[in-house]
Amino acid sequence: MMKRFLTIILGVLLLLGLTSPVLGKQSAEDFPIPEKNGDYPDPEHPGVRVRVFVHEPRSPRPSPSPTPVPSCTDLDANDLVSAAGWKLPASWIYNLNPGSAPSSINLASVATIAAEGFEKQWEPAANKKINFQRGSDTDKNRSAYDGLNIITWGRTSGGALAVTYIRYSTATKLVVDVDTIMNLKFPWSWTPYQINLCGNLNTYDAQAVLTHEQGHWLGLDDEYTANYFNHTMYGYGYKGDLKADTLTKGDASGAAVLYH
Repeated sequence: MMKRFLTIILGVLLLLGLTSPVLGKQSAEDFPIPEKNGDYPDPEHPGVRVRVFVHEPRSPRPSPSPTPVPSCTDLDANDLVSAAGWKLPASWIYNLNPGSAPSSINLASVATIAAEGFEKQWEPAANKKINFQRGSDTDKNRSAYDGLNIITWGRTSGGALAVTYIRYSTATKLVVDVDTIMNLKFPWSWTPYQINLCGNLNTYDAQAVLTHEQGHWLGLDDEYTANYFNHTMYGYGYKGDLKADTLTKGDASGAAVLYH
């Protein structure tokens, strides 16, 4: 009886010894990065944090400041946009997923939309300290630390127009990976920018939203108060907006401070 009891105990101990490393091993799926505004540790990469920006439609909730009234008039503004805590290296390659774009946007236009923001708005604002280059296209439509800095349409949870994931080194404060997912759930269109012109009032303009997201790539934060309403980095998007296609002095100055 005693021999049988010891055999059972030994078997249990061996089983625990074999399985405990497996039970102790936890993958990224055990600690998913929330799709909520915030700054989180990357579960698989020590020394890397992930800043998540959720760009929502213009908030219907009461605000401490007066709610701005949408307008087609492209007014300038000087209020400085805040830095978020990182910078891009001097050379940065981005990867497009043109095939993910909704049918309301010509696939060939996706490259133009991205380049308009990177090359005509943010590069000059950053004193040409960043050289944006288009890399190979991809079919990926989810965020991952994989060496690809993607711009894609896909599915996001909740009511986000777009979600951007910034992975940056805690040691150097330099970006190591960026992904922006535009939400297919919303109606999209693209109207080439003209001053004081509204886009389609029933859709969100792809260039306006993407130019805002690109500001996060550089290291700029969201601004939510009414005095930032005309800024590209205003924290909410709304239908028909084309103003965000071009930077205010406050947007450009925020980038210039980072890349002086």
